[in-house]
Amino acid sequence: MVRKHGKEPYHIVVLHGGPGAAGSAFGLARLISKEFGVLEPMQSKYTIMEQEEELRAQIEKHCSGKVILAGHSWGAWLAGLFAERFPDKVEKVILIGCGPLEEYYVSQIGERRKENMSLGEAEEFDQILRQLGEKVGEKDKYLRRLGEICDRADGYQEEKSLSDKAEVNGDLHEKIWKEAARLRKSGKLLERFGRISCPLVLIQGAVDPHPPEGVIRPLRDRNVDIKSYVLDKCGHTPWREKYAREEFAKVLFSELGM
Repeated sequence: MVRKHGKEPYHIVVLHGGPGAAGSAFGLARLISKEFGVLEPMQSKYTIMEQEEELRAQIEKHCSGKVILAGHSWGAWLAGLFAERFPDKVEKVILIGCGPLEEYYVSQIGERRKENMSLGEAEEFDQILRQLGEKVGEKDKYLRRLGEICDRADGYQEEKSLSDKAEVNGDLHEKIWKEAARLRKSGKLLERFGRISCPLVLIQGAVDPHPPEGVIRPLRDRNVDIKSYVLDKCGHTPWREKYAREEFAKVLFSELGM
């Protein structure tokens, strides 16, 4: 399934987060569609390789020529992995709210996130993580609640009216995330990002729990050129931030305009 925003040609493709949160990049797509035609594909496959193949088919069906991939959160990783595997399809990769590429930075995410939670939310957060590992039939329910807690903790001051409604798939999240986490821990995620041949851009909120240096430093240590913007008063989802969304739009459109 794909959603189209704006008018053809569809030269820009936005990738949602989660994994398993199809539709969570709707607001990003709508923002970009003010100036450009945008494709918003939904990923439905249960392995990373299958999601890459699914995305390739979606792009080939609805786009002509190379595209700019703008991926948010998990979608940033998918964008990078896709660009490494299919360099003939991608003109530029824009990483938004990207998770760290090395295991070394992972502990910082929980620490930074919990600083913005109440004691009750932090306890519920830990409990849900345990439940997701144990329960079989209620993963969508727990994942949806986890998303609500993280949305509050991961933002600086988001506008509630700009929230994106995602279709949550707990089984997909579990399978893809386990594979993705192994990829990072083994070092293969960074290896693949290090082979990306097109321009790379990072746009990250300064208070995003995912530390921007977790993307920038590992790549620069490998002599990979990455252009970066760190936005003040901005959390994980820049297009929803009251104080940062105008600056985010300015930066984003400057990069989309090449």
